[in-house]
Amino acid sequence: MKRIKIDFCGFWGGFDKAENLLTDILKERYEIEISDHPDFLIASTLGRPFSYMDQDCVRILYTGEPLTPDFNVFDYAIGFDNISLSDSEGKNRYYRYPLCFYHFEQVKQHSRGLTELEAREALGEKRYFCNFIYGHPSAKGEREAIFDALQKYKRVESAGSFRNNMPEGKIVPFTKEKIEFLQKCKFTISCESIRYPGFVTEKLVDPFYAHSVPIYYGNPTVDTEFNPDAMINLNSFSTLEEGIERVVQIDQDDELYLKMLMAPKLISDDYLDRIYGGLKKFLFQIFDQDKEMAYRRLRFYVQKHHEDCLREYSKIYNSPEYHAFQYRRRLTRRFQRTFK
Repeated sequence: MKRIKIDFCGFWGGFDKAENLLTDILKERYEIEISDHPDFLIASTLGRPFSYMDQDCVRILYTGEPLTPDFNVFDYAIGFDNISLSDSEGKNRYYRYPLCFYHFEQVKQHSRGLTELEAREALGEKRYFCNFIYGHPSAKGEREAIFDALQKYKRVESAGSFRNNMPEGKIVPFTKEKIEFLQKCKFTISCESIRYPGFVTEKLVDPFYAHSVPIYYGNPTVDTEFNPDAMINLNSFSTLEEGIERVVQIDQDDELYLKMLMAPKLISDDYLDRIYGGLKKFLFQIFDQDKEMAYRRLRFYVQKHHEDCLREYSKIYNSPEYHAFQYRRRLTRRFQRTFK
């Protein structure tokens, strides 16, 4: 079995370098060594900005955030964009695998529709009309507008730190407790932070885990992957008012609501297996190569200058002096807003 030296950087808190979506796939074919001096670096976009520039090796971007890959510094990328970029041999340097499918087994388990008995049991567990769990505002205020419109009809449980209205300010954390809370809600406001083609996150699949009907707004092409009969897709309505009317109609008709719980969640039974199989093929294509043969980014002339600039910028951006400057600037802005 081939041995590969890899490392990860820029992932979310609690990320396990040895046990995750990507290593679970790679272990099927390779012996993995997590190394501080890797041959292959898998980077994401959280944590210290541009930390991937510290490693001069084959770089693979995995992004669940709305950032399009920079193929001048990454050899390969996995993300949400509907793009294609081939190398000189016609093999793709990019594969689309959005964040909503990160927990493959969990999504697969909950992608089938409920039986009528299961759906009626789920309906019997509902204590609340709808929930809204967010930690910050959206880019253009869309999800706040959805929240305000539904509040005019019935109370919406806002259990995140943003727009919280819970007793004693209780906050439902983004953990197993969140799914347990969603199970008590008939509907979930499932609104992405931005509206961008192909960008779908856990905000849509979490309600499916909890048998709560998503009121979705975000990816305008979401119905090419997810069954429109299993959610209320606000993207498909001419106005927000029309979408809210549909929510009210389903809330007041148990049979309509049960029908949505019983609908399969994906557009086809084999869809998830197909894109997961494509991800495996894409990764094996990369790691079957020796390190030197795996490079795809250009490393000379203007491209080298681009890398050098980003590497130097990363050092400046993450220096104590720059952090102190940013802190003083935030304090100044806060002072100006307060005494304006």
